[in-house]
Amino acid sequence: MIGLVSPISTHPALTDRIESMRVKMKFLNRLAFSCALLFAGAAMAQEPIVERVQFPAGQSGTTIRRSLQGYETVQYMLGASAGQRMVVDLTTSNPSTYFNVFAPGDAPGGLSTALFSAAMSGLTYDGVLPSSGDYMVQVFINRNAARRNESTSYTLEIRID
Repeated sequence: MIGLVSPISTHPALTDRIESMRVKMKFLNRLAFSCALLFAGAAMAQEPIVERVQFPAGQSGTTIRRSLQGYETVQYMLGASAGQRMVVDLTTSNPSTYFNVFAPGDAPGGLSTALFSAAMSGLTYDGVLPSSGDYMVQVFINRNAARRNESTSYTLEIRID
């Protein structure tokens, strides 16, 4: 029995082109899968709760009591001037609760570095502010605990001298 060989399958230029197309299709399939994972992760993330912090008349600080659950995040915005001293202290019912402090113009999301990270440095920030503008104090439950939908109650004390 004589086997038939297709002249197309033995042509080197066509064989190379077909292999190149297979590689491109594999890449596109992986890219589509990666995008699907990225969008699924973004769907789990929630929009942050943004609150403006204003101190009571004649006071240089305030105390905030609140609860969070899962991926909830609160961003407290407060105006301050360069050279002022800011103290932020967090007391929480869940040891997986942290806060970050961002300088004016900086924000969470990977594009900016926090001025302070409680996860790295402890639950109290005490520092002289480098610039004037709106500072952000972001309170959140870390990702592992948020994934388990844990909750927390916390007290956040903010003072600016």
